Amino acid sequence: MHTFAWLSWVALVMAVALSTTNPLYLVVVLLAVILVAALSPRGDHGLTSFRVLATFGAGMLAISVGISVINGSYGRHILFTIPGPNFPDWLGGLALGGPVSAEGLVAAGIRGFSILCVLLAFGVFNGAVSPHRVLRAAPAAVFHAGLVVTVGLSLLPASIDDVRRIREMRTLRGAPGGMRQLPALIVPAIIGGLERSMRLAEAMEARGYASAPSTARWPQAIGALSAPLLMAAAGLWYYYDNLRPLASVLAAAGACALAAWLLLAARSRHTTRLRNEPLGALDRAGIAFSLALIMFTVAGKQAGWVELGYNPFANLPAPEFALPGGLVALACAWPALRLALQPSKQELMTTPSLYPAKVARQ
Repeated sequence: MHTFAWLSWVALVMAVALSTTNPLYLVVVLLAVILVAALSPRGDHGLTSFRVLATFGAGMLAISVGISVINGSYGRHILFTIPGPNFPDWLGGLALGGPVSAEGLVAAGIRGFSILCVLLAFGVFNGAVSPHRVLRAAPAAVFHAGLVVTVGLSLLPASIDDVRRIREMRTLRGAPGGMRQLPALIVPAIIGGLERSMRLAEAMEARGYASAPSTARWPQAIGALSAPLLMAAAGLWYYYDNLRPLASVLAAAGACALAAWLLLAARSRHTTRLRNEPLGALDRAGIAFSLALIMFTVAGKQAGWVELGYNPFANLPAPEFALPGGLVALACAWPALRLALQPSKQELMTTPSLYPAKVARQ
């Protein structure tokens, strides 16, 4: 799959997981992400980073439920009460403890479940797409921002490898294990990451990165104009129902200004690409499908076209499962169909029609 196709899928999972509060739809989204993870190509680094992000997501779920227990919650189904102090109003009026309801725990679990789905989607993307592919796919106008993202994506696998290597060295030397030895693992890994960052910065400086001429002022002005237009469109859309047509016009103007800045800034910057990643018809269809479903999810939730919400504080009702919402959640599994239709590496090596005639004769 193309890098843009993976990015569109991650954006789709984020839009659906953060827009719905129905636990049944979130379960469908989670199963879709797991199916894509099972079919996606990944190496050792991708598998390790996926496990780390899965563990981190499970920890965020536990933290969300723990915070709900510590702060207390309100509802009709009170499970237990935690004693705690109440601070005065001049200290912020913070209250720790109090009654803990089933409604509060369900709401906290739904929030943590949404974060878990998003983190797993990023784990699949990090394992399926190498940072170098992300950098090659970055437009010329935002090349340096893409470089920063690339360095950030490569930080987690490199740090995991450093921790694993240091742990093996300590084990060979007979050092004891356990949580008490965690600083002895983390500190050398952080130092190694800083040294890699310095070497990367020196290599970039030696090769002349960021030495391209700056963009003209009027493309920069057009790009800066897109931010207030989009902010004004969002404010009018959410707070003034009678001005939504004007908000749509402002949003379109802001999107056009942003696209114009990208095009004009890309023309003033020239980057060398050793290999262009082809964007096939299936990947184009997947990107278009993801973008259309993202717009449908966001706009449909506001307009009431599709119901993705669930309110546990309304006497803790059973969540409903409707066909439109289930199809929206199930659509997050479209990369599984794309990967199933994609020929394997062995088929690519044994099919002469996929290679030039000179290579096939060899």
